[in-house]
Amino acid sequence: MSQCKICGKEIDEKNTHFTLAFNKKATEEGEKKIIHSEEGAIICEECGNEGLSSVLRNLKLINDADTELKAKMKSLEKSIDMIALMKAYGISGEKAGTGNQFLAKCPFHDQEASFLIDAKNKEYFCFCEGLKGDIFSFIINYDRDVEHKHTTLKQAVDFLMEKFPTS
Repeated sequence: MSQCKICGKEIDEKNTHFTLAFNKKATEEGEKKIIHSEEGAIICEECGNEGLSSVLRNLKLINDADTELKAKMKSLEKSIDMIALMKAYGISGEKAGTGNQFLAKCPFHDQEASFLIDAKNKEYFCFCEGLKGDIFSFIINYDRDVEHKHTTLKQAVDFLMEKFPTS
């Protein structure tokens, strides 16, 4: 499954969708030939039906916003305390080992001592399914598996900026 580059919606490639591709062309003996084709973006049918100019405008807006998103992510990665984030979701655990790691009840599977929180590296690991990641993937996975809603990376970043404002 792919995601629409504009709205982030899951795209089943068996269904109608658009693929924005870049073709390298040449003319040999009066005949046009595609020398190389590279996929640029997959667009869902709904976004693609708005037309090429709308698609290109939206892709430009997303690309321009990407720099701001990366800056927000870096700021959040530095400032968010992983334990505070977990506590905000009702997750607390017992210290495990000598490092700054904690074992907790898995929020995704409701299994005792199957969720490792690494406070130093700001990562988590679910022993039930092998889910692992950072503060952003935690929000995305929690929303998907517990709240049953789709959350994009941008939405996760915006949520964290609101919940844990950086200075």
